[in-house]
Amino acid sequence: MPSSLRLPAAITLTVLLWGSAFVGIRSALPALGYANLASGRLLLAALTFAALSRRFPVSRPSLVQLPLLAALGATGYAGYQLLLSAGEQTVPAGTSALLFSAAPVLASALAGPLLGDRVSRRGWIGLALAVAGVAISEGGLSGPLTGGALILAAVCVYALWVVLHKRALRGMSAFAVTAWATWIGAAIALPFSSGLPHAAVTAPASALITLVLLGTVITTIPFLLWSWIMSRLDTTTAAPFLLLIAPATLLIAWIWLDEAPTALALTGGAVTLTGVAVAQLQPPPHGLRVASLKPTPGMHP
Repeated sequence: MPSSLRLPAAITLTVLLWGSAFVGIRSALPALGYANLASGRLLLAALTFAALSRRFPVSRPSLVQLPLLAALGATGYAGYQLLLSAGEQTVPAGTSALLFSAAPVLASALAGPLLGDRVSRRGWIGLALAVAGVAISEGGLSGPLTGGALILAAVCVYALWVVLHKRALRGMSAFAVTAWATWIGAAIALPFSSGLPHAAVTAPASALITLVLLGTVITTIPFLLWSWIMSRLDTTTAAPFLLLIAPATLLIAWIWLDEAPTALALTGGAVTLTGVAVAQLQPPPHGLRVASLKPTPGMHP
């Protein structure tokens, strides 16, 4: 594949796989339960990376890197997977993806204090709009409002993971960061897997196949690709691509589960996407545009 197409191809595959994750979770939840599903997919992902590490050796993290990797495992893996799976017990897959659209804006806001990136006034306005859209979407959810609150909590820990991920990549390879974060996340989620053996015996084959795909494919390939993408783009450039997950999920959920989000949820999602557009789809200052044309030593093509 030509080098110019590698980044767009990686982004496209990441979006499609993560979009299908929302649908897969929703599909397997009734048979497995949120705790078994989340912990099971992380355990399968950890085993997959253990097998891959025999072919691609993973360096041991230093004592300085270990706390950051632990934070990645606790946020983007154990915390996010458990909260998202619990929330999707009552929130449709498409609506969950619409709520997820706030994550890129929150990541941009966190990039300021954690990475030194400045958020403009327009960025803060977009953040406010995005959060308002989330609130509107929650008004259209079926079932208890706690489901929407759990999805929102998952969005918050995911946004933190995006920013911490960028910092971790400054000192480790994309594969090493992903592997160690997955192993730590699986260890953190292990106490929630007590019912997994029983569920594995009693659940229908379709749910078990979905679990295997979630663990061995969707919790490995897109996370690896995202690490590779983040190693080549800054946070405020990469995060907006996550917005494509919502429409991808809506399409996949319509085809797979015949789910149609409510009008109020769609309205809230539109407001969220508008807020994200206001925050992210703005031209950079003139100085940054000029600077971006100058080659940087060690920059990848």
